[in-house]
Amino acid sequence: MNQLFSVIWIAFLFAIFYMLIIRPQQVKMKKRQELISSLRIGDRIETIGGLQGVIMSLDTESLELQIAPEVTVTMMRRAISARAGEEQ
Repeated sequence: MNQLFSVIWIAFLFAIFYMLIIRPQQVKMKKRQELISSLRIGDRIETIGGLQGVIMSLDTESLELQIAPEVTVTMMRRAISARAGEEQ
C-alpha cells in the first residue's frame, strides 16, 4: 500500500510540474515561432534589445530593420520579441 501511494504521489508531482512549467513554455515557444514566421516587409517590430523599427527586407534567417531615416541594421530573425504595439 505504501509503495502504491509513493508511485501515485510521484505521478501527481510530475503532472503538476508539467502543467505549471513545461506546458506554458511550449505554448510560449509556439507563439514566438508563429510570430517569426509571419513577419512581412513593412511590419513594425521590437527587438529583444529594445530597438523598434520597420522591416525593410527579409531573408530566411535575417532581416534589415530601419530604425531611423536612412539608418538600417541587419539582424537575425530570432532577435525579434514582438510586433510594436502588441502586448507581450
